[in-house]
Amino acid sequence: MALTQVQIISNALLQLGHAPITSLTGGDEMVTAAVSAYNLKLPSVLSSGNWRFAVQIQVLELLVEDLPPEVPWKAVYLLPAGFLKTIRLFPNIYTWDIYTNDRIYAYYNGPLAMEYVFQPDVSKLPAHFVDYFTYEISAYLALTNAQKTEYYTALEAKRIQMQAMSNAIETQNRPQFSQVNIPVLNNRYVGGFIGNGFNQ
Repeated sequence: MALTQVQIISNALLQLGHAPITSLTGGDEMVTAAVSAYNLKLPSVLSSGNWRFAVQIQVLELLVEDLPPEVPWKAVYLLPAGFLKTIRLFPNIYTWDIYTNDRIYAYYNGPLAMEYVFQPDVSKLPAHFVDYFTYEISAYLALTNAQKTEYYTALEAKRIQMQAMSNAIETQNRPQFSQVNIPVLNNRYVGGFIGNGFNQ
């Protein structure tokens, strides 16, 4: 059964010794803080990994923009709604950059699709992730709101354990072979300037 945002936050609050809640309105300061923590931590946690339930592929819209001849780009594409992080592009081009967090400029002007991380509806979050994510909220709140200082140490240890368990379950949804068929040093997605040259 899918859980709601209220149920997820209520379970996180229970870990801090707070009474369960049935609504996000009219609560005390702890409830308000928990709602803020949920809204802050969920996109951050989703972006920190490649959770398969939060990954999808979409063909990007090619925008009509006049690019100055001085810039090394051939085309501009609109990023998908709800975009959090790029995983890869199809075709697997290497010369591109993202600007203003809503456009991707590429040394390429053909059809382009993106595999990317997004924030799914809360009802689509799997049980193993929800079980872990409640500890992300409670450990975050324990830094300032716990009744005892020992709460944070205990919750942080449990958060790490639950994250490892959730990641282990999630890996069962991935192929048991590498999806990168070129040397890692040539991979566009390793960060920095590696693989970001303009030689095509």
